[in-house]
Amino acid sequence: MYFFINQNIILIRYLSVSFAGILYPYAFAPYDFKFLAYLSLLIFFYILFKSSRRQSMKLSFIYGFFLFLFGVNWVFNSIYDYGGQHLYISFLLTFLFIFLLALIFVPFGFFVNKMSFSSTIHQRVIIGASAWVFLEWIRSNLFGGFPWLLLGYSQTNTYLEVLFPLLGNYFIGFIVVSFILYTLLIFIKPIEIKKSFSGILILIISVTIFNIFKYEWTTHALKPIKFSLIQANIKQEIKFGESDITMIKKKFLSLSLNKKNKDLIIWPETAIPTLYHSDKLFFSGVVKELNAETSLLSGVFRFDQDSAKFFNSLVLINKEEQFYDKRHLVPFGEYVPFPSVFGLLAKTLNIPMSNLSKGSGNITSLKLGREYIYPLICYEIAYPNLININHKEFALILNISNDAWFGDSLAPYQHLQIAKVRALETQRYILRSANTGVSALIGPNGQILDKINFGVEGILDGEVYSSKGRTPYMDFGDYPILMLIFLFMFFILSNKPKENG
Repeated sequence: MYFFINQNIILIRYLSVSFAGILYPYAFAPYDFKFLAYLSLLIFFYILFKSSRRQSMKLSFIYGFFLFLFGVNWVFNSIYDYGGQHLYISFLLTFLFIFLLALIFVPFGFFVNKMSFSSTIHQRVIIGASAWVFLEWIRSNLFGGFPWLLLGYSQTNTYLEVLFPLLGNYFIGFIVVSFILYTLLIFIKPIEIKKSFSGILILIISVTIFNIFKYEWTTHALKPIKFSLIQANIKQEIKFGESDITMIKKKFLSLSLNKKNKDLIIWPETAIPTLYHSDKLFFSGVVKELNAETSLLSGVFRFDQDSAKFFNSLVLINKEEQFYDKRHLVPFGEYVPFPSVFGLLAKTLNIPMSNLSKGSGNITSLKLGREYIYPLICYEIAYPNLININHKEFALILNISNDAWFGDSLAPYQHLQIAKVRALETQRYILRSANTGVSALIGPNGQILDKINFGVEGILDGEVYSSKGRTPYMDFGDYPILMLIFLFMFFILSNKPKENG
């Protein structure tokens, strides 16, 4: 009888954790049900605190698996639709990708369970929050990283967003996990209810103070840059067809020639899917049709004759050419990692332009008159360390992308939300041009000032201001929160009590 009851309890825990994992992605764009991040983690942490360490590690894997299954299943779209439509291979690779991401959650169950190292409330909270953030950091950086669905991203447009320019995304994740753990421990350990309430009170007061005493870390230029973002809405299935290249060129040309009075016309990532040097006359012809003061900025594929390498690049054309080469490439989409192991798989998928090289990083900005543009191509917007702005220059951030790879899925909206966080962290305007959307003008407070919806052909006209100055996060990055986590873990684990609470 006891065996069956125990088995039922275990089954309920597995189902509850699976449900919690499914809830988590709905806290992010495009749904933005913020409270679901708290509900998801409340359920997850409660189950872990009632489970043994071994069970907690299994449960953590299950939570991560369902989280990514429902949050990033759009990976299948790009593998299947644009990798040769091999159904079984696409399912297998998507499953493997989600499986590996879920494995990163396993160590969390080691630290958070009913046999936690510490018997005090504050230590349990610090261990849990530190473990969560450190594992997010590992996931964001290991083997190129996948910084998607990080907890802090779900807190845009909340009272916590005032903390982004101070200590960044991971710190906000630390605050959220701490708040949830304190709340949960009120019920799990009522004997120390005063300590739990004191922890919650400290967090609330701290966030309130930061909201009252907001500070503007950047200064915006007086003269705006007049721009036009061109969203041609070219479907990925026709983008690399030779017969469609002429149509694509005509579309971009016709959309751009109506905007001659602009300072800057922006085309998305790999707008014309040919090598730039073979179509240089086309780009030159477009610029000649524009006013002398109008610059054209476009994503291109570039071949460098000196190094004999291909790059996913961005070119700024007016009186001269300036190039920026993408520094953080997407595995299998733009290059094949460990070709001796995965070379055959890459040939089977036959994804277009998947033999690109990484940019050197010598050029991280482009000059537009007296101002500077700091470009990030597609996935690079997820890496704040790539934004190394000279605080004495007036500059703005530009993100070009081609989210058509992922179809009409959650990916374009999640991608836009990540760009909003970069605007908050740097307190700068961000221009985002996407092939099929979502193209947008993002303000330094993270607000979407204007946009073109996904799957719509259109032009976004507006004015944007460059900025100078640096936020504390731009100066220190993620080092403060990571150092704090290491110190917490060192002192807590080195003073481990003899008895568990």
